[in-house]
Amino acid sequence: MKIYNLASPFLNQYEPSKEYYESYFNHHPEIFSYYFENHCHNKELKLENALKAHPNKIEQMNWITDKLKSLTPHITKEYEKRFPIIFSKDVYIFVGLGGSNAYTYRSMDPHIAFCVEKFEPYEEGLNVIIAHEFGHAVHHLYTTHNGIEAKDIQWSNPLTWLLQEGVATFLSTLVVNVDQDIYFAYKRDPEWLSFCKKNIATIINAFQKDLIQSTSAEIFKEWFSINGGQTFGYSRIGYFIAYLLVKRLAGEKGIENAMLYWGHTDFEERMKTLLQIIVKKEK
Repeated sequence: MKIYNLASPFLNQYEPSKEYYESYFNHHPEIFSYYFENHCHNKELKLENALKAHPNKIEQMNWITDKLKSLTPHITKEYEKRFPIIFSKDVYIFVGLGGSNAYTYRSMDPHIAFCVEKFEPYEEGLNVIIAHEFGHAVHHLYTTHNGIEAKDIQWSNPLTWLLQEGVATFLSTLVVNVDQDIYFAYKRDPEWLSFCKKNIATIINAFQKDLIQSTSAEIFKEWFSINGGQTFGYSRIGYFIAYLLVKRLAGEKGIENAMLYWGHTDFEERMKTLLQIIVKKEK
C-alpha cells in the first residue's frame, strides 16, 4: 500500500483560478474522472464555490493532509493485526470540490480516497474517518478471503448498505477510542446521538416503511447522505440503524461472521427480521 499525497503540491503552489484547478484535475485523470462521476456532481457550481472558500483554508488543508498521512499507517497496521487481510491497494489524498469527504472505490480490494477540503481540523474525527473507510476495505477483503464473490452481493439494496456501514462503524470502534458520537459524525454531535438512542423503534419503523415505498436512490439520500434527514431533521440516521444491527450480530456470532452476513442466500429476510427484533426489544 502506498499513500499518494496529491494535495500538498496543489496547495503549495495554489492559484485561485479555474485554469489552475482544471490543470490539476487533468493531471490526475484516473482519480478525478471517477470522483466527478460518482462523488462530486455539479462540478461547475462547486468550482465557483471552491474558488471563494479555498483561499482561506490553505493552512487548514495542509494540516489535514499531514494528519491523514501520519495517522493512516497506524490504523492499517491495527486492522492487519486483527484480521487475515493485507491492504495492497493505494491511498489518494487530494483536494476536491466539496463532494464526498472520503470513499472506497467499488471493488473487493479497493483504493481509498480522502478529500481534504471536506474535513475539519479535528484529529479524533480524522482518526475515525480513516478507520471507517479502511473498515469498508477490511469488510471487502475478509469477504473475498472467505469465498464470497462480488457478483453475489446485492450492491444496490439498502439492506446491504446497512451491513456495510454498520460493519465499518463497528470496526472503527475497535481501533479508535473516542466519544461515541464521533464514530457517526466524525466530530462532536451528542444531540444527534441522543435523538437516535431515544427514538430507536420510531426510526427503524420509518426506515422499514421507506423500504417498501421509496426507491433505492431516495432511501440513500434520506438515510445515508448528508443531504437527507427530511423525516426527523437529522441526516445519516441510517448509520445508527446499521451500527445497531451489526453490534447485535457481532455480539451473537462475532464480527467475523457479521462481515460475512451478506453471503446468505436469504440475506434480505434475515436483515428484515433483525430490524423487527430490535424494534420489539425497544417496546
